[in-house]
Amino acid sequence: MGASIKLQNQFLRAAINLHGAELTFLGNETNGNILWSKQTDHWNRVAPNLFPIVGRLVGDSYHFEGKLYKLSQHGFARDREFEVVEQTENSLRLRLISNPQSMDVYPFSFVFDVCYSLTENGISISYETQNTGNEPMYYSVGGHPAFQLNEPLENYYLEFDEAIQMEREELEGSYFSGETSYYGVSNHLNLGEELFEKDAFVLKNPVFKSVSLKHQNGETLVQMNCENWTAIGFWTKKGAPFICIEPWWGWADHANTSGKLEEKAGIRKLLPGTTEQFSYSIENGEF
Repeated sequence: MGASIKLQNQFLRAAINLHGAELTFLGNETNGNILWSKQTDHWNRVAPNLFPIVGRLVGDSYHFEGKLYKLSQHGFARDREFEVVEQTENSLRLRLISNPQSMDVYPFSFVFDVCYSLTENGISISYETQNTGNEPMYYSVGGHPAFQLNEPLENYYLEFDEAIQMEREELEGSYFSGETSYYGVSNHLNLGEELFEKDAFVLKNPVFKSVSLKHQNGETLVQMNCENWTAIGFWTKKGAPFICIEPWWGWADHANTSGKLEEKAGIRKLLPGTTEQFSYSIENGEF
């Protein structure tokens, strides 16, 4: 496990592990950590960063230029050591660079930065991906933060900043089946374990810019903001004291995928010598 770096301003503090560039603490002395503290056996992560894929590939593999590659769910960044390239009291830039080990499973040259910056009432997270190779690079990226729940899941709900047509494409065995479920037009989704019986609850191409996790008494635990996510996932495990709110730029395979990386649904194409940046923020009114 990598070393942990602390960030702090006058309002709150954060801790980021160099292993996976993973945020493990966000809070203050008064209210504690709003992230799941990983003190039970339900899940061995807190807020992994997903790169160079989001979700699972059929057969945990893909083809590119006639060659078969094996790549596990959510990619390898969450299990690699990042290096510090910039650091202040309240901001941090961590970097992962392609190497022979990564090229064995993902044949692209890249620089992948995860950047954190504390604000008055939360933290901003940015992903910057640079294609340092000579050919187009195909990738996805995303976040997976888990937030602590101190009561049963049914005592919470999600509130979006505008009413949406809530249509969920169903996952079956970690892959999208093509089947959809419709939950009506609303800015409100009550949480319950039945929503997650077939894995994550995923909304593709969301039109809303923020989603809040709220207690049924109206208290806001967390608000996540993003201008340009291409999908958002919500996930938990049965009986687990957390809920994940996951901003994505990409998603898992469809069950009928061709298996070719460049044809993967939701995949991004990054031209040689170019950089793409995506950001989101986590806020809590109690800070």
